[in-house]
Amino acid sequence: MAAISTRARVALFAFGSIAIALGLCVTVVPETSQAVILRMGEPVRVINRWTPANTPATKTTGGGGLIAHLPFVEHVEWIERGLFGFTTDRVPVRGTDQFPLLIDATATLRVFDPVKLVGSAGNTDKAVAQLSDAVRSLAQQELGTVDATRMLMPGSGGATARLRAALDTRARLLGIQVVDLRLAAANLPEGELQQAYERMEAERNRIAASETDSGTREADRIGAEGKAEAARILGAAAGKDPGFYDFYRAMQSYEMVFASDRTKGSSTIILGPDSEYLKQFKGQ
Repeated sequence: MAAISTRARVALFAFGSIAIALGLCVTVVPETSQAVILRMGEPVRVINRWTPANTPATKTTGGGGLIAHLPFVEHVEWIERGLFGFTTDRVPVRGTDQFPLLIDATATLRVFDPVKLVGSAGNTDKAVAQLSDAVRSLAQQELGTVDATRMLMPGSGGATARLRAALDTRARLLGIQVVDLRLAAANLPEGELQQAYERMEAERNRIAASETDSGTREADRIGAEGKAEAARILGAAAGKDPGFYDFYRAMQSYEMVFASDRTKGSSTIILGPDSEYLKQFKGQ
């Protein structure tokens, strides 16, 4: 009985050792990842490598699924196979008009050479960190060639395309292609927002004052033209009918003296019955 028990423990130990060895030798490569097999730090093959359509793969072995590798000697580095990206927030940019903005830039990437990526950056996270830093250094160089208002327009006057091209040049040194780059948002730096509001308010006040002055001048012009036209009409009327003109002027005078709100009930005029001022009331 003791001998059987000993044989069972030996068999169990052997089975467990074999299972552990197989676990160390076998790895599952998902369809969404590329696996770079490193032997003593040097890449020896790529599993499930992405290649453009109609382009023969190089240094590629198989696709996704189970793969075997040497334990302790070979190491697997995982690289994204599909599209991925990053967003760099609050990148300071000052346009040609010296107006400061904080830009959020979003880049979409694809790894086309995983061996180069591993050899130059080590892994995807380190490569993304390098490209994010590159965006910060390139943004002012490329976006600073336009003013702030154009920077926020679609395409930024070609500045965004130049930034994408410059970032793509950097990325290809890491085995990465920049598929797309967009300016996701633009904000004012802290402290600049209140100043911007004040400048906007001052500009609106200036425009309002200018419009008010223009309106006042136009009203004065129209009033002067109206008075001139009224004087012309009165002059023409006086020339055609002097008697009616005298009557009209007398009525205006009576209205000013007896019926205006300013003098009504507060003025007293003592005139004799033969006063020329009252001749219209006498029908003369």
